[in-house]
Amino acid sequence: MLLTIGKETHKAGEVIFKEGSHGDAVYILSSGKVEISKIVEGKKIVFGILGPGEIFGEMSYLDPAPRLATVTALEDTVLELLDKNFLDKEFNQISSDFRGIICGLVRKLRRTIENLAPAPRRSEERARVRITFKTASDFFRAYISNLADGGLFIKTTKTLPVDNLLDLEFNLPDTKKVINTTGKVVWTRSQDMSTEKKPSGMGTEFIDMDPEDKRLLKNYIASHKSH
Repeated sequence: MLLTIGKETHKAGEVIFKEGSHGDAVYILSSGKVEISKIVEGKKIVFGILGPGEIFGEMSYLDPAPRLATVTALEDTVLELLDKNFLDKEFNQISSDFRGIICGLVRKLRRTIENLAPAPRRSEERARVRITFKTASDFFRAYISNLADGGLFIKTTKTLPVDNLLDLEFNLPDTKKVINTTGKVVWTRSQDMSTEKKPSGMGTEFIDMDPEDKRLLKNYIASHKSH
């Protein structure tokens, strides 16, 4: 019988872990459903949907490497986290030769999936924008709150078309936190439309932000609004 050390609950639509993130946690689905997906050339490819009793996350446990896919809760979901010490103990009882065979198979499976669904070369497909805010006031002048997950106004004379994606990197002033996420252009203001108070640029919406970064951002905004 597999030993577990705790439970996690996730709401429908919540990302459990993202493709490219690091971690070796292995989960059993206690209830609910999750979707396994990967971004290929800017499009989401769904590899499968798992239900109660199924296990996921085992590839990065057996072959320490970034997560190969994104796992998202399709409905309210309860997960049980497998005890890593138990897994290590059970795995180490297998002969070294057989452990090598298992790990080799996992690495081959990883390479096969990566070859079937290669990650896009993001530098060719997306602009990258790095913004440094010196003060909280600078940040809040750029922050857009009337979006589901927020966004930033980027002051620029070279705007991108609406719906274009770009890689965003920005800091939270007075902290050491730097957030990397994807931004989607939702509106633009050209030089002809700009004024002294409303410069040219583009409004971007945060999409696919890491859940922990999202939590830190919300806490940062809440703490400064209370001052």
